[in-house]
Amino acid sequence: MSKKVEFFFDFVSPTCYLAQFFLPPVIERTGAELVLRPMFQGGVMHATGNRPPGTIVPKGKWLSADLRRITNKNKIPFYSNPYFPMNTRGLTRATLGLDDRPELRDAFVKSAFTACWGQENPVDPASAEGLSEICSAVGLELEYVQDLAEDQVNKDKLRANTDEAVERGVFGAPSFFVGDELFFGHDRIYQIEDELNGLKF
Repeated sequence: MSKKVEFFFDFVSPTCYLAQFFLPPVIERTGAELVLRPMFQGGVMHATGNRPPGTIVPKGKWLSADLRRITNKNKIPFYSNPYFPMNTRGLTRATLGLDDRPELRDAFVKSAFTACWGQENPVDPASAEGLSEICSAVGLELEYVQDLAEDQVNKDKLRANTDEAVERGVFGAPSFFVGDELFFGHDRIYQIEDELNGLKF
């Protein structure tokens, strides 16, 4: 049994935002290692023929109501982002560029999710103003993060993560792996805990 959870995510996904609230308690209870795997969700969907929920009117309407119910019940701050679908590739590349500074990377990830979905005036992370707000919250210089986002090494890492996700069966986000077992969705995180505890169903 693997004691490692790989979290494939993209900041553009509101359900990835929810996952960051529900996953940490599982990690703490099981003592598993959490491995962040930023990916480009648009690339995954294109490669797999998947479609965003908002492009299917009844599903989009249901998702809005479902997000409201979940966030209200769990007292999670949540606000629709008027810039959705945002271009988040700069954020994901910068996150990969911070891999050698894990504490700062984790704070950056939290700041980015909050700025996109968890505050009253969500930002456009592709704009200098939006990215600057995310950086300021964790004490990073805007220019430094912009350089990380444009670094070819980080572009290649994002492409590699996205390709790997597709090859392993990922079709959307949030997706998680425990060993070779794929789990999809913030509402299936309890299954991750079962897997980590050796429970098979």
